[in-house]
This record gives sequence, structure tokens and C-alpha cells, in this order.
Amino acid sequence: MKNEIVTEYKGSLKMLIDTVHKCPDDLWESAAYENPYWRIVYHTLFYTAFYLSAGPDGFIPWDKHQPNYHVLGSTAHDGQPLVIKHRYSKADLLGYADVIFNSLEDKVNNANFTDATGFEWIALNRFGLHLYNIRHVQHHTGQLTERLHQVGIRGINWER
Repeated sequence: MKNEIVTEYKGSLKMLIDTVHKCPDDLWESAAYENPYWRIVYHTLFYTAFYLSAGPDGFIPWDKHQPNYHVLGSTAHDGQPLVIKHRYSKADLLGYADVIFNSLEDKVNNANFTDATGFEWIALNRFGLHLYNIRHVQHHTGQLTERLHQVGIRGINWER
């Protein structure tokens, strides 16, 4: 079953990566949406890595992580206005996706699927958390794909 979970993670991440490659620069940083394209990509990658970790206490953020950049919307978790001083480039986030992609097999294979998640707000076991995490990637990949469709870009690859 772990091989199937790894396969689904990889397929989901490849589809997300495809949306990054196909995103035109003007859409990447467009302020037409509350959450620009790049912020949704970063949010998705951040939480993929976060939920692949053993829990909040053991999570080591990406070396280019900026506080609250993973939060969608205009306010941080503490209720304060979200301040974004710079954006991540496609190259930055493709590099981050690579780090996650290359580490996920070990993280899945080293997990006991019947253990608690390590995240007190998610009442699932590790197996359920992996499904939840994959579903999150696909949710935002669909959102990004729709934005591409709105500017006439089609052909997001279905990956295995």
C-alpha cells in the first residue's frame, strides 16, 4: 500500500509542477486574485512537506521559507495583516517541489500508517493523513488549472 501512496503523491506533485511550468509570468504574479498563483503553489508545497513530517515540533521549513508566506488570504494565523515583501520565482518553487518529491518516498515508507498523525487538529491516522495531503495537492492543482484555462492554456498532463 505504501507504493500506491508514493505513486499518488508523485502523480499529484507532477501535475502541480506542470501547472507551474505552464503558468505565464503575468499570471504568476497577477494581483487580480486575493492569492496570486505563486502563493497558492507555495501554500500547497509548504503543507505537503508539513504533513509529510512527523508533526509540527519536528518540522523543518524550507530554507527559503518566509514567515506566513504559506498562509492564504490577507491575515496571518494571529489575526495580523499578512505582509508579503517579495514573491517566490518559478525556479524557487520548482526547486522546493524537487526537494519534497525526492524525500517523500522515505517519509512514506518510514511511517507507520496506524500511528496518530502528530497534528492534534487532524483526527486521522497516518494513512488518512496521506490521503488528506494528496487531496490537498489535487485541490489546489485544480484551482491553478482553472486559472490557466481562464487565460486559454489547456493541456495539463494527467500523471501517474
